[in-house]
Amino acid sequence: MTDWSIWSFCYAVGKLPYDFLNGAPVHSNRGKVDAPMLVTLLRSTDGETILVDTGFEAAGSMTGAGFAGFVRSDLLLQRFGYAPGAIDKVVLTHMHFDHAGNFHNFPDARIYLQRYEYEAWKQVIDQHDVANVTKADWAFSSLNVNDFNHLERAIAAGRVEFLEGDAEIAPGITCRLARDTHTFGSQWVEVATHRGRYVVAGDCCYTFENLGRMWPPGYTQGNPWNMLREFNRMKGVAGADLARLVPGHDIELFKRYPSAEREGIRFAEVCLAGQHASLLGRA
Repeated sequence: MTDWSIWSFCYAVGKLPYDFLNGAPVHSNRGKVDAPMLVTLLRSTDGETILVDTGFEAAGSMTGAGFAGFVRSDLLLQRFGYAPGAIDKVVLTHMHFDHAGNFHNFPDARIYLQRYEYEAWKQVIDQHDVANVTKADWAFSSLNVNDFNHLERAIAAGRVEFLEGDAEIAPGITCRLARDTHTFGSQWVEVATHRGRYVVAGDCCYTFENLGRMWPPGYTQGNPWNMLREFNRMKGVAGADLARLVPGHDIELFKRYPSAEREGIRFAEVCLAGQHASLLGRA
């Protein structure tokens, strides 16, 4: 069986209201919490390398606050020995700015995106005067239109593979469509390893508490009822104790998995295949 290592890297940290992540009203009026911005690297024992999400190249927050410790994802991975050209595939879990920016700086990677995510956002863009929208406009509060310009160029170059629902993109790696949840065509990634199946959630869940309490986050651009459906599907993979879950923006990630810091980059070694050297000892 092909085995996989999983590492998640924090490329920036935002300050977000507690209920933005964990849900309103149960967590309203509790102030703000550190929210890590993550990219996740999957490496197989067969030598394949997949990056789940690519962060942003430059971005403003909808809350007006800046991001601390920002390092562009391609530059970040170079610090850990992975040149941009070494990434074989990129999975974009959805088109929000903090997940789908900067992919053009991985020039040799094939890009995997749900077709529904692309086509639905294109309809939104076509219905607006994009020259004048800002993050004060709810529809564009988490969207950078320029990311779509880069995406169109990648499509023209034949680099984009649109998925039509659940799809295996490599041995043991399955993209799961979470239709009309966080966004139109969000997806999460199921990773089969020697330790069991893992969930790399993107923003299909922000935090461990979303799944543990079965409570959607306070900010979503989809349907919370569909989110609850997807929470159950993810729990079926990650386990009732959520021991094999990588949520989208939870600082708790670095407490639940072996973690370290290198050159200011905090990372978690979520799962290590037997043939791979740990990154922890080199931190």
